[in-house]
Amino acid sequence: MSPEPHELSRMEETKLFATYLAMVVRNAMEEFHSAHLSDEQMAELNPIIRDAIYTGLYAHETRKQSDRSSRFIDEHLRAIPPYWEKPTFLPGFRK
Repeated sequence: MSPEPHELSRMEETKLFATYLAMVVRNAMEEFHSAHLSDEQMAELNPIIRDAIYTGLYAHETRKQSDRSSRFIDEHLRAIPPYWEKPTFLPGFRK
């Protein structure tokens, strides 16, 4: 299914925002990366993170128009374990 021309700029904007969020995640993982992951492993992990963030953002943006997106969100919301902590701000942002 090809995007409509009027959606292309929104999709590109979503891709840029996903890339920005992936950079925030990557920077937050730097100490973990240094201690536990090789550069090759991190290079493999980075596109997985970017693609997952992009998919999640796109599904959120299109959830009202797309059953596929709505199901994707519902499936992942149900999968969140009850023991996961609520998100907090990263230390560098809290200053």
